Amino acid sequence: MSPQEDFGKCLANAEGWMRMIQERLQASDNVQGPKAALEDRLKETEVILTEEPEGRLRLDTVLVKAESLLQDSNEDEKHEILKSLKQIKTMWEDTQINMVHCHSRIEWVLLHWSEYLKAREDYFFWLMNIKQKLAPDLESQLGLKEKKLQLSHHTILLSNILNQAALLKRLIQESGSLFAKTEDETFSEAAQQKLKADHEALEIKAKKKVKILEAFVQEHQQYTDNLEKFQNWLHSMKEKYNNCNAHKNSKDHMEGSLRELKELSDAVSSKEGELNNLQAQAKAVIHNTSPMGAEHITRDLEELRSDWDNLRLKCKQDQGPLELGLHSVLEFQSRAEQLEKEVAELQDRLRSLDMQPPDENELETAWRKCLIARSSILAEEPKVEEFQHKLKELCRFSQNEERLSDKVLNVIQEYKRVKGQIMKRCSQFGVRLRCSFQELLRVFQQWRSSTRDLLHQSLDTKDRALIRTYLQNIEDHLAHSNQLKAQLDRFQGLEGVLSSIYSKEQTAAFESELREAVQQRKFLTDALLQRRRELQVNCQDPADHKLLLKKFEEWLNIENWKLTNILAAKSPRNSREIKSRKRGLKIQGEDEVDEFRKKTSGKICHYLSRACCAALPLQLLLLLLLLLAFLLPLIEEQDSCSVVNNFARSFYLTLRYQGPPPT
Repeated sequence: MSPQEDFGKCLANAEGWMRMIQERLQASDNVQGPKAALEDRLKETEVILTEEPEGRLRLDTVLVKAESLLQDSNEDEKHEILKSLKQIKTMWEDTQINMVHCHSRIEWVLLHWSEYLKAREDYFFWLMNIKQKLAPDLESQLGLKEKKLQLSHHTILLSNILNQAALLKRLIQESGSLFAKTEDETFSEAAQQKLKADHEALEIKAKKKVKILEAFVQEHQQYTDNLEKFQNWLHSMKEKYNNCNAHKNSKDHMEGSLRELKELSDAVSSKEGELNNLQAQAKAVIHNTSPMGAEHITRDLEELRSDWDNLRLKCKQDQGPLELGLHSVLEFQSRAEQLEKEVAELQDRLRSLDMQPPDENELETAWRKCLIARSSILAEEPKVEEFQHKLKELCRFSQNEERLSDKVLNVIQEYKRVKGQIMKRCSQFGVRLRCSFQELLRVFQQWRSSTRDLLHQSLDTKDRALIRTYLQNIEDHLAHSNQLKAQLDRFQGLEGVLSSIYSKEQTAAFESELREAVQQRKFLTDALLQRRRELQVNCQDPADHKLLLKKFEEWLNIENWKLTNILAAKSPRNSREIKSRKRGLKIQGEDEVDEFRKKTSGKICHYLSRACCAALPLQLLLLLLLLLAFLLPLIEEQDSCSVVNNFARSFYLTLRYQGPPPT
């Protein structure tokens, strides 16, 4: 066998082996189907990977044969041999890549599958555990503490269920991903919905139990609070009764003791309805409480009603002896009553001032209301000092002014508290007002910076789409400018009350900063309007400019004819001719007419009048050239509007010149 035939045989063997491997890979390169099928394909790819050394050996054999053959071959033969070697190497590289990729793809899907099954198994274990914990019916508890513990336990279970929703969502996503790859029915939409439905059912059950337990706890808590409140009140009433009895034989305190006993008796009697409501609440609580807990509730209520009945009976019995021992009301009593009345009136006024203002949408309105409240509370300060003086005077006549003294001291404390609240509220509104202004300044500064950038932006006026976008941006900035103007005007209306927020220097700085913002806003708004007008005029439709040019040429011909007639006339010899010539030169405006009148009234009127008339054609010619330069680039669509803009701006002052014509 010749070297050439030997090389060809080795090359054919290598190519055949690689094709065989590629066919096996193609048969295994599929991730669809059940897990067992994927595992079989993975094993097949592993077997194929183990055969890689054989393929490398076949390739090396070909390379050795080729090296020997190349030494005895001519150039054409060498070219064919090298070409065959390049093809076999490329085929080997593709085979290697396919071997690894096929194995890795199947291995990754199986790993994904295994991880999903593990996560789903953990989820099912958790699901069964939670179901077991939620399965028993709710048990009645001994008291409020036990009910709260029961609620806390079920709240934790609900929280656990809600937290697991994220894991369930991930499981469903992974299931959908695996189904898209494998199309295995275990990952179908129905299986995903089953997982979701089980979780939602568990969540609904947990929420229902938590809601029931919350109602139980709230009901028991409300009953307990009302019971404690009534017990505390009853205890305070007993203390008041003991204080009344301690001085009932003292003549100086009989009237006060009798009044207190009556008030105490009325207060105790007025609580009967509240006590009945408490018993009705107890019945509802007992219904959701264990038998032993129900016994405690019933016993506590019976003791409470017994104490209440005894106190009410004692108050009524003790009033008789005191009424027999009372003497006429002395002078100090009238004064004490007057003071008590004034204290009550102040208390009422304090209640009205203590009412929290609504959360105003308009900060300024809330601020002004707060200032009114502050003025009102400060106006009451002399009255408080007067109360202290009156109380000292009354105590000189009798020491049995403890109750009135307490009221005065209480109203003084209440006054200080309300005053402190109002001052604090005013301070808070002041801070909010300052913050609102600072926020307005920040928004204004952003608008100012954005507007400046917009005005400095260079434009290719030939691009009409760009011009329309730019004009829309100008409209947006103008709309924002109107909003800023409204808010700046609002703050300008507050300048009269700024001294209550800021110091003198801060007020001056605020007003200065506000005026500067108003001026800058107006300046930038005018610049935007000017820029908008320029763009709207300079970039009109060429047809409009052609029409305008035609009208201007007609007008110019007429005026030129009039001017020729005026110049052809002789020098004015009387006032009638002067007036006629003035009417012909009316195009120059009222200032030029006055100037013409002055120039023709002297000895050199003839010379100056001809100079003015000679300057008029020159000005009209300049205007014509300006308009042609302005309109010509727009008529010729190849040119840009920017040329017209630059040329037109150079004549900006000339077009607005209002004085007499230059000579």
